[in-house]
Amino acid sequence: MRRLSPLTTVTGLLSFVLVGASQALYGPALPGLTQTFQLQPGAAGMMMSVHNAGAVLGVLSAVPLAGRAVARWRVGVAFALLGLGSLTVGAGFSWALTLVGGLVIGLGFGVLVGSINGMFAVGYGRRSPAMLNLLNAVFGVGAILSPLLFLLDFAEWNTPFFILAAFAAVMVPLGLMTDDRLPMADTHELPARKKRNAVLAFMVLLGLGVAVEASTVAYATSYLITKGVALDRATTATSLFFLLFTFGRLAAIPLSLRLKPYQIVFGSLLMTTALLLASNVTSFAPIAVVLLGTSIAVYFPNSFNWANATFGAGGSTPYIMAGALLGGALGPALVAQIVPLTSEGAIMGIIAAIGVLALLTAVWIKLRIAA
Repeated sequence: MRRLSPLTTVTGLLSFVLVGASQALYGPALPGLTQTFQLQPGAAGMMMSVHNAGAVLGVLSAVPLAGRAVARWRVGVAFALLGLGSLTVGAGFSWALTLVGGLVIGLGFGVLVGSINGMFAVGYGRRSPAMLNLLNAVFGVGAILSPLLFLLDFAEWNTPFFILAAFAAVMVPLGLMTDDRLPMADTHELPARKKRNAVLAFMVLLGLGVAVEASTVAYATSYLITKGVALDRATTATSLFFLLFTFGRLAAIPLSLRLKPYQIVFGSLLMTTALLLASNVTSFAPIAVVLLGTSIAVYFPNSFNWANATFGAGGSTPYIMAGALLGGALGPALVAQIVPLTSEGAIMGIIAAIGVLALLTAVWIKLRIAA
């Protein structure tokens, strides 16, 4: 199997700084978008919805292009899409065009996330699991740094999007030299029906786990406030969550050289569920939220590594990635629908229930498919 070149490795790592940065820009930009386009409260959140929709389409674009010559330019085209979308959002001509820009950013995001994750999952031999964890740690670095662009003296809400567009434009030539058509043979020769069941099971596993991650991120601060934690302490706890999230992904690099992916996944799910339940104890809630950053961080890359170890990344990668993205989009929305039936104080218990479903799915996969 062809190994990834140093140039492709650097391009992949830089691309994940870019996609991490792109996803983290929306939150800080929402107040500016609301004011610029005189939107109703909460309407600016549509940016995340169209971004996620574009990301799913971007990931699934690999299916019709699999193995075709045009696929060798997908990464370069993805950078161009991300840059074009960022320019469109930054220009702020109208709310409709801004939403289109968010969709185009999502398309580029989805192509890059699917392509680069797939390449790193198989492109380094036995070191591939460690490299995939490194790649996703770099994503966290981009997500931490990009909101700081809003603190620049000359920054308006759209300035960071112009900076993102410039970064993407610089990356286009590197992207065009990147060929993501790696020969990804299956690791195990599973029967066709069993493989279909395995792909579906891993789609559910990634979807549920990423739903836990996205829901925790979305509701952590407001949950702590409902538990009587002061706003400044709740905000600080959320910031420390992201710090430990990045450290957790870095720590997973040496762990992935010593443990099997499924062992890390089970450990992540058990610790995450326990901490979600422990956060219901008011005095312990801020500490539990901070520690969740570590346990949640290692889930996604190692679930993907587990899928790759089971049947190879190959043509199944887009479906598994789509499952993860759908979980991230639908998880917080599902929690939002359930909370009015209970109370805001039950948020972490609801997310913990999703974590239990993920754990049961992982047990089923281990017993029935990936034994």
